[in-house]
Amino acid sequence: MKSSMKYVWGAALIIFGILVVFGRIGFLTSLLFSLTWPMIIIGFSLLFFIGYMSKRPRGVGLLVPGGIFFTIGMVLLIGELISYRLVWPGFIASPAVGLLLLYIFGDRSPGLLVPIGTLFTVAGTCFFAQLLGLWAVLWPGFIMAPAVGLFLLYLTDTSKSGLLIPVFILTGISVVFFTIFALGTIGKYLKYIVGAVLVIVGIKMIIKKPSANGYDSEDYYEP
Repeated sequence: MKSSMKYVWGAALIIFGILVVFGRIGFLTSLLFSLTWPMIIIGFSLLFFIGYMSKRPRGVGLLVPGGIFFTIGMVLLIGELISYRLVWPGFIASPAVGLLLLYIFGDRSPGLLVPIGTLFTVAGTCFFAQLLGLWAVLWPGFIMAPAVGLFLLYLTDTSKSGLLIPVFILTGISVVFFTIFALGTIGKYLKYIVGAVLVIVGIKMIIKKPSANGYDSEDYYEP
């Protein structure tokens, strides 16, 4: 065991020495520091989960901060490792994660579904708008977000049909704005679409083989 460990330590010292020589040790320490504090937040969230496990079912409320801090920590960790460009909506979704854990492992209070659905829809809108670069088209998702939450609440008790009124109103407004701005965006590229179609039709006409009698086979027929 001791003879094998000396190779491990030797390799580690060689790598460390190369980093020092080429001046990359600063990068290494910076990376370690940037990953340390997200791990601290994740570790802090685990304390809440451990507290819940030790007190369950009475400590179900600990799942809310546990889910929030765990989600924030994971977003920070992924953001530091890769990029914050697509993961930052996770900050918005973090309270919804905590409330969802409370709903699943708690008494399933229907009222929790409203903020859960709303926050997840807002976070999803931000994610897809950032991913596709279509903020000008997808922003009506923010209007629809409360409708999603209210509709989830309606599904728990279909006798509350009054909830469908704001759901339909908010959804209708969202769809109208989405259609208007989507058509506006498509209109910017309409000339390219029309031009491409004309080019394709023209190429098809050129490469089309005529029939033996000199006419296109589909245009000539005998009565």
